[in-house]
Amino acid sequence: MNKGPLVAGAMLSLIGACTSPLSREGRLPPAGERLTDATYALAPVPGDSDAATAGAVSLVRDALAGKGYREAANGRYRLEIGLASAPPEVEVQRESGDARGKGGSPNLIVLCRPKRYVLTVGMIDRSSGDILFRNAAAARYCGKSLGKILPKMVRAAVSE
Repeated sequence: MNKGPLVAGAMLSLIGACTSPLSREGRLPPAGERLTDATYALAPVPGDSDAATAGAVSLVRDALAGKGYREAANGRYRLEIGLASAPPEVEVQRESGDARGKGGSPNLIVLCRPKRYVLTVGMIDRSSGDILFRNAAAARYCGKSLGKILPKMVRAAVSE
């Protein structure tokens, strides 16, 4: 009996276990056509920008263009984009003072060390300070490059 396909299938299922489903909190941006002025100015990205952050900014710009938004130096809205990572067992401090871990159930067979990635996207009216939208998309992922998961995170944060 050839066990090659069986072993390969088992390995693929284990590798797939290193990526969690995406979650999103917050509301999506409205379609640009529904706004009287759908222009935005990109806020400087905090901290040192790396290739993953630059990729996230580019993907968000493209997704917003697909929804009818235009980038302009003096745009009505300020677009803020952030990308962060942390070990999945990092505790989140809440206003009530209790800390909750986000690690989930431990994976008994670990082929990699997943991290929790969070992409935040928001637009604020530059004249009134009103928030047009603000949300975050999060996922656990253990690949070396965010090339596979980042487009999905952007879709979850901007389009879906």
